[in-house]
Amino acid sequence: MKKLLSSICILALLCGCAPKAPTDTEPDPPAAPIVELTVEKIGEMVLGACYEDTSQLEHLNETLDEETLRYYLTELYGLEEGSWSDCALYRAGGARAFEIAILRMRDDQAVTAAHEALEDYIQRREGDFTGYEPEEAAIVRQAVTLSVGTDVALLICQDAAVVKEAFLGIDAYRQRIPFAPPKRDDMTLYDTSAILSAWESGDRTGLGEKDAAILALAEAVLAETISPEMSAYEKEKAIYRWITANVAYDDDHYDPLAKLSPDSSTPYGPLHSGKGICIGFAVTFQLLLDMAGVECVTIVGSSFSNGEDHAWNMVRLNGRWYCADTTWDKARDEANWAYFNCTSQWMADTDHQWDYANTPEATALDQGTRESS
Repeated sequence: MKKLLSSICILALLCGCAPKAPTDTEPDPPAAPIVELTVEKIGEMVLGACYEDTSQLEHLNETLDEETLRYYLTELYGLEEGSWSDCALYRAGGARAFEIAILRMRDDQAVTAAHEALEDYIQRREGDFTGYEPEEAAIVRQAVTLSVGTDVALLICQDAAVVKEAFLGIDAYRQRIPFAPPKRDDMTLYDTSAILSAWESGDRTGLGEKDAAILALAEAVLAETISPEMSAYEKEKAIYRWITANVAYDDDHYDPLAKLSPDSSTPYGPLHSGKGICIGFAVTFQLLLDMAGVECVTIVGSSFSNGEDHAWNMVRLNGRWYCADTTWDKARDEANWAYFNCTSQWMADTDHQWDYANTPEATALDQGTRESS
């Protein structure tokens, strides 16, 4: 938010501060904080890039007891007892080769040994399927092991090259700016539960005047933009197109002397007056997608290195998450959208901050173009 004021502040700093010559007595600048990353979060990042129904996968950390899990790692993978500190294991099971393992090793020597052991495991797995399940054997032949620091990944899956990029995003993830909410604006999410209940039931009698107006306006937008035969991806894109073309940013938010309308933080401002601030854009986008039957959440975070409150959305298509920021794409034509169905890392690289650990990670790279549902 307040991108104009942010630019003015940067210009003032550049004009008012001359570069300071380093001296021998000046201390080194403090190291940038590292964002913590658990093996489960790495697993989420990697699975998000897979073309696999993750709800059907076995999460062996949850289904196996400690003794069986240790057997899996030592006897099947060939890892030395105690050479790892944590792990996350996923597989399809049965006559499926799909398997993802994230292993946090104790040290660099353990990483080297893990690579050797996992390469042997891959060769054995190929033998399990050769002659019996040729397609699965072909998947195993494309398997890779790789590491970032002391984290090692085993990737036996289709589109291994794409999944590999998701794992290699570990370093970039750890270098993100830690999230610290600015709390300059009221970022409370507008409660749309009554509106959605009335939409689903057809009973509008319990709605207040403003919620009834929001519902009527939202229905008109959906009637204009989507049709029943559209896929979830097509519905999302049509609604994104409508918001970025028809909703403007409320200029009063730029002016510290102006009184901002509370409607700009709700769906009423964007739908009725054609203007809102980021939280209004985001809750409007989510409301329309909720009504269209497309899974969506609103992310309350920040921008400008935690200097400004900001909000955007994440959309789930066929099990994979994508980020979408209608506010920052406002007034852009479709060919120039920069924030439609992008990855979490792209959002971080373009000055978005949020609660990384407790938010889904968007790692799919195709921006939903393969979606059919």
